[in-house]
Amino acid sequence: MKNNAPAPGPDDLGLRFDVVDLIGRVGSHRHVEQSVVVGEQRIGNLAMTVPAGESIEVEAELESVVEGIYAGGTVRAHLTGECSRCLDPVEQDVIARIDELFSYPEKVKKDEEDDVVMLSGDEVDLGVLAHDALALEAEDRPLCSPDCMGLCPQCGKHLEEDPDHSHDLIDTRWAALTALLGEDATDEQTGTDAASTGEQAERD
Repeated sequence: MKNNAPAPGPDDLGLRFDVVDLIGRVGSHRHVEQSVVVGEQRIGNLAMTVPAGESIEVEAELESVVEGIYAGGTVRAHLTGECSRCLDPVEQDVIARIDELFSYPEKVKKDEEDDVVMLSGDEVDLGVLAHDALALEAEDRPLCSPDCMGLCPQCGKHLEEDPDHSHDLIDTRWAALTALLGEDATDEQTGTDAASTGEQAERD
């Protein structure tokens, strides 16, 4: 039976941390570290992602402030993708900064709810923060090398292997005429060959 369930998102990374000991205790803080293995989640941007089976490492300081719980730290991951010019595999090790204030709901004005991240229950979830930070820091047009020449647009050959590679291109506007001229030349040659054959027959 086909499974049509959507792939898990970054909030399913398992980067939730209990902050019950920090809530309402302004000035208190706690250091947290967590390494999680990526499964089916797409972590990164459209060009570079963390492969399934690779780890994401998060290190952060959780601090209680008047407005809520502040989380600041770093996320590390190894991302892979394809060169935007030649499609060869590329890799990138990323260290990105994460900074977010998980605001107490009672501290947020009604017209500000869409612009802030609110604390839900007694946990802060750093999964979405980690994903967003990696997506912003990763290359959006990765290259296997700065001087990559890319692929031939006609045949797909690596131009770096043959820099002088080229094709004789015919303007499509003249393609039909070229075909007709080719047919006329063939017909003319056929007629010439037939005449020569007839003359030879008469001499015999």
